[in-house]
Amino acid sequence: MLNVAGDGPAEHGHRSSEVEWSAQMGHPRKSSEMLSPVLRQRHSNQQDEILQPTCADHEDGTLTPVDLAVEKGLRLRLPVTTESVDLKHASGRVLAQTLTAQAPQPYFDYSAMDGYAVNVEDIGSSLPVRLRLIGHIAASRTKEEITLRTRSAVRILTGAPIPPGANAVIAQEEIRREGDIVVLSRIPQRGENIRLRGEDVQTGDTLIERRSLMDPRAMGVAASAGIPRVELFRKLRVAIFSTGSELRQPGEDIAPGEIYNSNRYILRGLLDKPWIDLIDLGTSHDEPKVLRAYMRDAAAQADVVITTGGVSVGDEDHMADVVRGCDGTIAVTRVAIKPGKPLTLGQVGQAAYIGLPGNPGAVFTTFRVVVDGLLRAWAGLKQRVEPVRPVIADFTWTCRTGRSTYLPGVLKGYNANGAPLVDVLPRNNSGKLFLLSKAEGFVVIKPDYGDVKPGDLVGWFAL
Repeated sequence: MLNVAGDGPAEHGHRSSEVEWSAQMGHPRKSSEMLSPVLRQRHSNQQDEILQPTCADHEDGTLTPVDLAVEKGLRLRLPVTTESVDLKHASGRVLAQTLTAQAPQPYFDYSAMDGYAVNVEDIGSSLPVRLRLIGHIAASRTKEEITLRTRSAVRILTGAPIPPGANAVIAQEEIRREGDIVVLSRIPQRGENIRLRGEDVQTGDTLIERRSLMDPRAMGVAASAGIPRVELFRKLRVAIFSTGSELRQPGEDIAPGEIYNSNRYILRGLLDKPWIDLIDLGTSHDEPKVLRAYMRDAAAQADVVITTGGVSVGDEDHMADVVRGCDGTIAVTRVAIKPGKPLTLGQVGQAAYIGLPGNPGAVFTTFRVVVDGLLRAWAGLKQRVEPVRPVIADFTWTCRTGRSTYLPGVLKGYNANGAPLVDVLPRNNSGKLFLLSKAEGFVVIKPDYGDVKPGDLVGWFAL
């Protein structure tokens, strides 16, 4: 397993959808009975009208299952170290230490609301109760001490310390004032509306676990404990470059045979995280010498190098040879995922290498399903489950790829039994970026599922 900062095995960045889907469903079974009778009849009458995704390839040779590809990726070792950072600059970063409470929280007994501090035993049981008002305590006046006397009350505001002798706070709405006399219409319970010292956290309690994301909640917890600095994993340095002599940048003129480089901007969006330091190297031509120069430059300054294009079997697909030509190694090629079969994992020097296909849909899919979890683990983050939940197909699909298939889809509501229905977007293929932008999630079909008909159970990976 991956060692981060040289201190033992890292947890998997997230459980893959394959594992979660299997854990929830085992092998999904047909379940058209979960559809309402009306919907079953509609499907029976209109199956020919449903647009069916096509299957363009048939597998040959050995493919690496998605989970095995992730496991091999996690074995790559990255030299990610830690750094001490002022808390105000820690937002969105990855915690490299376990934060513990150095003092109890709350630090003192205080009032949970605006009201009047009283001593329950002192006021007796006869109603109404009349007490003399002897003082006022606000949250900011913590150094001023007022001791409760017999048959007296103290005006107290939310967050103010409980004065000596008081053991309850009665809400201001429940009393009547007559000058400096407070009239109670009921007897409060001992401890009412008082938050006690240490009732939330005791000294030594764990506040935030190591490998946690410093999200707004964690930032607030650390600040409430008075922690000024935290030890964080250094930002993961990720270098990206696109391959393809046909690629042009938005705003440039294009000629026939040229296309705009959308993959660069997909990756920039996916990698826009506070715990990532992005190094964008632009675009390289499909020339091995040029590609090797790009690769050496990227690997020299990054922890992870991600490329798009050049990992398939075409005449201009050079990336595997480029990695080897830079004294690197290839750990994974040909993954059992659709789209994204050419996904490649390896290492160049101390940098991990991730080669993504050139099709934009495959770039997005493989990143969400495989790459995101690897980056999280390499950055030091603890395990996160990406759930694939069971839903009911409202489409027909007849392609058998021998791969885990991720089809862009949309939720279509619920059947009469309350089960969610999903449909795939029409004319799906990995290059139709516009259609992918309309997707609400991926319909997940396992390699051994077979044909899908309306009413069958499939997986749903929300985006």
